[in-house]
Amino acid sequence: MASSDDEAEGLPQCVSNYYFEDDNDEPISFSVLPIQWREGECPDRKKEQIFLHGTADNGLQKIYKHVIAWRFDLSNLNPEISVLSKENKWIKLQKPRKSFEDTIRSILITVQCLHFLKKCPETSGKSLWDHLSKVFSLYEVRPSQNDLLDHMPLISEAFLCTFLEEKPGKRKLSDEAVQTTSMSGFIVDEMDDDILDEEEDESNENEDSVCAFCDNGGDIVCCEGRCMRSFHGTAEAGAESDCVSLGFSQKEEVDELPTFICKNCEYKRHQCFACGKLGSSDKFSGAEVFQCVSATCGYFYHPRCVAKLLHQGNEVAIEELEKKIAAGESFTCPIHKCCVCKQGEKNKDPQLQFAVCRRCPKSYHRKCLPREIALEDIEDEDIIQRAWEDLLGYNRILIYCL
Repeated sequence: MASSDDEAEGLPQCVSNYYFEDDNDEPISFSVLPIQWREGECPDRKKEQIFLHGTADNGLQKIYKHVIAWRFDLSNLNPEISVLSKENKWIKLQKPRKSFEDTIRSILITVQCLHFLKKCPETSGKSLWDHLSKVFSLYEVRPSQNDLLDHMPLISEAFLCTFLEEKPGKRKLSDEAVQTTSMSGFIVDEMDDDILDEEEDESNENEDSVCAFCDNGGDIVCCEGRCMRSFHGTAEAGAESDCVSLGFSQKEEVDELPTFICKNCEYKRHQCFACGKLGSSDKFSGAEVFQCVSATCGYFYHPRCVAKLLHQGNEVAIEELEKKIAAGESFTCPIHKCCVCKQGEKNKDPQLQFAVCRRCPKSYHRKCLPREIALEDIEDEDIIQRAWEDLLGYNRILIYCL
């Protein structure tokens, strides 16, 4: 069967319509493979061999690979699952073959659950199960805690490695530890009546509502990678602002994209929002820029750059935070505090809604906004408009600061 070994070096590979079989040609889940938490780890080889079948290049290329490990990434807008080929190349899994969905149902639900809890750690049980039911709405049986119980050792390890930012060691969790985690509140009963305040559905609000090129709205396509940016797909869509757009010639080309991943997210190289320089954001191979931990933020920073913004003038604190971020510790960038009063955002209170600069990591409360950053021209004071309402989500004002 055709393989993919001759693909260009370094180009990411995605496989659709996939399924896995063991060496007896029986369907099997990729989750039985060893999981690799860090680049360079040597996964324990399973005695039985597992093979990936699928297609690439919109079905033009058939894929048949012996795979030896798997991993998941929760840092993107949607969770990503990849498997490692025997040739040591990672292959990202997209849509499975319909007949194979039941085989991997529980692991897909578990990874989706981990992703949602990482993005929304204070969510209610109702919101979690509503989210899972929405994502897996085509399944005949709704997601339940039984799907998660099959993967409690994985969940326990994920909490240590992903949520608590600990480095995984070569250890095996005891059955007692697994049981403790299963009782810790991670799994919430579907019928739990102790529900927090009803949360709004923010799945679409995480995506930018204006084009990253021209800062105008309209007919835009949203990147489903980590940056959360949006773009005009065609010159016609961005004609009002003379936008360079993504360069598609027809709207239909954009509409037919199964998913859109911008080049920065595809190659895992993002721009530091403080200094503007590009850097690797691939946490599996030596990241240079790191993403703000806020679920609504797609900005990346060099550790030194964001540490200087958060601890201005305090070199000791700057160096300490720089080292922590470089080692993988999460941070919240300065755009989530008003640069005047240093307080947070309350998007339902008009005076505490944020005005956010599109060119630097600076925000103001509406009440703290300098007069010079005006919502309209003030001719007798030579002040030009630098703020616009009704363009951004979360009731935010788009500004270009001074």
